[in-house]
Amino acid sequence: MNRLADLQRDFAAALVGRPSAMAARVLEDAIPASSRIQVYADQFRISLIEALAATFPVSHALVGEAFFTQAARDFVLRQPPRDPRLFMYGGDFPAALRALRDLAGHAYLPCVAAFEWALHQAYHAEDAPTLGADDIGDAAAMAKQALRLHPSARRLDTPWPVSEIWQVHQPDAPAIDSIDLKQGGEQLLVWRAGIDLRWCKLTAAEAAFLDTILAGKSLAKAVAHAQAVTQAAGTFDFTASFAWCLEGGVFGRPG
Repeated sequence: MNRLADLQRDFAAALVGRPSAMAARVLEDAIPASSRIQVYADQFRISLIEALAATFPVSHALVGEAFFTQAARDFVLRQPPRDPRLFMYGGDFPAALRALRDLAGHAYLPCVAAFEWALHQAYHAEDAPTLGADDIGDAAAMAKQALRLHPSARRLDTPWPVSEIWQVHQPDAPAIDSIDLKQGGEQLLVWRAGIDLRWCKLTAAEAAFLDTILAGKSLAKAVAHAQAVTQAAGTFDFTASFAWCLEGGVFGRPG
């Protein structure tokens, strides 16, 4: 029997509301064992709720303190961290929000949270050299090559105008009366260029192009896929799209 592993398991269970096994391991004192354990449990939950609020500030602002704190508390109790790095916590929070039954007029909340998580991931992603114009050689050889996106790049499709919802909640955003939630969804790319977070609304063809790159296909196949989508969803200017991706640091340099 691994006594340390058992102790760790019981302590972890106590932090999420099951203190009975751990209480039997704690020496009684002037303060009862259960109360002493509760001090740790309370601080554990508060710290994680605060971490979620810091990662999802716009989601927090949209629903207010009371609603967000309750949703975050429920999430913490059901899905405690499994990684010692606090910045890795919260990836399943958008899905947890989507499972709530009382979102009422905030049906877009899970998608806003997903956008915030993509920004968070991009910010904390590993750094890597980006593909530059000098790295591009023979066009025929390039077409057969499987490019890769920068490690910070994240793709997101949403039925709501989440980037606009997010943007109006930024400190320097101009005041607007309302956002038309019926205007349709967005296909987004989020990435980091140097230390700057960036995001861009994509056309259907650009989304198809980048998704094919993400799938590990060659540049030629990515262009062909985008052109196939173009037949039903508008135009695809490969030169222009590839240029802004290259200039913006979207592609990673082949290793």
